[in-house]
Amino acid sequence: MIMVYFLTIIPLLGQKSDSTLQKLPSKAVSKALLFPGGGQFYNDQKIKGIFLLSASIGAGFLYFDHANKYKNYDGIDMSEKAKYLKLRNKYGWWVGFVYIYGLLDAIVEAHLHPFRDVMAEDIENTNSDKREQE
Repeated sequence: MIMVYFLTIIPLLGQKSDSTLQKLPSKAVSKALLFPGGGQFYNDQKIKGIFLLSASIGAGFLYFDHANKYKNYDGIDMSEKAKYLKLRNKYGWWVGFVYIYGLLDAIVEAHLHPFRDVMAEDIENTNSDKREQE
């Protein structure tokens, strides 16, 4: 539990990055490979990064919980043991899906980072300013 707080709070305390700098997709990938949500923290999407990190930690916890129940099952009902195996595999897949989604999302967001600034520009005023200068 302390690790979750450490991984979610510490990045929020860092300095605000300069939004005029271009985000590099290669750096977003390297951050996303470190832990789920790392690329989102690099791309200044802290809420999405916290969500992905929490989802992967939760799915990982459930994976290990069901793996432990499957391993230590002493009952005679084999359908119960099969249920633990099925749930273990399901949460293992979820960890993988969250990890891959975070990786792909970080790449796309790094490529589209300047898009918000371009779309926020007032094209009409920019064109009228150019005409006035001529």
